[in-house]
Amino acid sequence: MKKTILLALAAVATIFTSCSSDIANDNDDSNNGQGKGMTLIANVEQDDTRATFDPSATFGTWKFEYTDNDQVSVGNNLITDYYTFTKNGEKFSCADAKATSTAAKWYAYYPSTTIDLTNQKGTEASAAKLYALAGATETATTGAEGLTINMTRQAAVLRIVKVDNYGPCDIFLMTKEDKYVSGLKAKKNEAGFEVVTSDTKVSVFQKESKGNAGIYYVIVPAGVQIAVWNDTKRINTTKEAGLTAGKYYTLTSGPTTGTATATIDGKTETIGWVQLWIGGPRIATKNVEGQMNWTEAAKTGSDYVWGSNWRTPTKKEMDFVDQYDNFSTKTENVEVDNVIENGVVTKFKYIGVQPGYTKNIMYLPSTDPQSNGGVYWSSTDAGHDTDGHGLGWCLNMIVHDKDTHTHYFLDHKKDIPYAVRPVLTIDTVLWGEQYIQ
Repeated sequence: MKKTILLALAAVATIFTSCSSDIANDNDDSNNGQGKGMTLIANVEQDDTRATFDPSATFGTWKFEYTDNDQVSVGNNLITDYYTFTKNGEKFSCADAKATSTAAKWYAYYPSTTIDLTNQKGTEASAAKLYALAGATETATTGAEGLTINMTRQAAVLRIVKVDNYGPCDIFLMTKEDKYVSGLKAKKNEAGFEVVTSDTKVSVFQKESKGNAGIYYVIVPAGVQIAVWNDTKRINTTKEAGLTAGKYYTLTSGPTTGTATATIDGKTETIGWVQLWIGGPRIATKNVEGQMNWTEAAKTGSDYVWGSNWRTPTKKEMDFVDQYDNFSTKTENVEVDNVIENGVVTKFKYIGVQPGYTKNIMYLPSTDPQSNGGVYWSSTDAGHDTDGHGLGWCLNMIVHDKDTHTHYFLDHKKDIPYAVRPVLTIDTVLWGEQYIQ
């Protein structure tokens, strides 16, 4: 549903000095050439309003609205400079704005006539400060009776998902002429911006390789073909028409699904893997055949049951559905569903809920279908019980009814065999490297 945001600029009743020395004339010679302030209404038609992140609902719907101290640059075809209107409370104002003696076409630009898109912070607030808007009056006017300008969106938003806490996150854009995108510049006497480029590499967004898994918002040009790169990997290239102004697009810094080889009983097998949430482990799409005790499950490297590409996840990595006191089927990481066949729960279905993961699905078979549950080893040691028996942490699943289940951790004796679902040992998987040998 479209919303219209009205930008009202105050009419200034006192006498002001022009902020431009290149004014053709003003509308009131009786004021010794000083003129009067003007009123501007700038309409922004859009699907949403300023950037808001709501993981329980739309998880990042792009929204825009003006806030205090936002600025709009306004000029016309009779002057070479621009007036700057600043929002204060409910209104924007510029003490130096002057009407013209003859009718002129007026143009408005947000947040400025020049926008630096390099090294963006990636926050919702920083993206909103760079979200390009432009517009013009429908007909020529002196502005003496005020201006009405319809502002239209001139940029798109990349919602960049840094999928893990390791690996590069260096996002840069290239035009079809192999130039690096560095910013936007207002087209003089046009209601739009042109792309500013650099011959040398510049990045629109960077994060250190270690840490910082998360979601970031970056403003990029709309309406022109661009290629999006992360470090040395090209993630994607738009069609020639480019991205649609006002829309946001989700890109992951690396793949969230792929395959890796496993050495099972001396033979090489290809196993699928899936990542279900930001910064999460890359989980195999099948169990180790049969069951094993904790000591075997906790082995690593070439001693592991599937070889060095795999290991048993830690308790922390399996904690994405710990719901001992909460029967909810949805957490901040996944949504869980029971797969029931012939009245028996045969497996649990886990679906990603975060941006970039909503199409990712993993199944864990029930290890005891008759009791509607399952037990899976983690690799985390739980110490010893009072009798001195070694204990390891296990993920336990219990189904209470069709729509209610519980996931929780218990410490079990290490010599008891339970199911194992491995995860990849590799910390970082880049685009083009998701098929691991």
